[in-house]
Amino acid sequence: STVTDEQLDALEAETGLRFPPPYRDLLRYRHFVELTWEGLSFERHLPDEWEARLRWLYRCEPKRMVNVGLLPFGLETWSDAGLVCFDCRDRKSNGDCPVVYWDHEWVGTEKEVRPMFSSSQKMFECLTFSAANELYFFDICSDDGPALLSKKRELLESFLSIDPEGAGGSARMYWTGVE
Repeated sequence: STVTDEQLDALEAETGLRFPPPYRDLLRYRHFVELTWEGLSFERHLPDEWEARLRWLYRCEPKRMVNVGLLPFGLETWSDAGLVCFDCRDRKSNGDCPVVYWDHEWVGTEKEVRPMFSSSQKMFECLTFSAANELYFFDICSDDGPALLSKKRELLESFLSIDPEGAGGSARMYWTGVE
């Protein structure tokens, strides 16, 4: 990556919000086009455009997001709900914060901001687990057959157990479709 601390500091100053340390590390580590589509898609991070792309996200609904402490960094991909954000209103002592998605279909209700992960660190751990498994385990169908169905359920439970407070807790319904 060609990203400098000075560039990241400038973006943080513009929004008044700090990036969680694991995300800041990612931006300094490598440029990328696409990281995942498992529930979320990170905004592209290419050398000549990453700052403009992030600034564009920050200008989307600023009164509902950045101005209240939600720092967008990507899109929710399964229901096309809206932007995925770091919830800087609930900053941890280590600087990390929960990951939520802002659902444009539920503006002004208690469902407007919904949980995905308890922290950016847990998000990266869960997404790494998902990427390391060649089997797509989020879509569990009764037509899969007993062995495949069992394996998918086992992998999904392992994914959820990585983040028992977030993906496996408050966001379990998002990842499983089951309340």
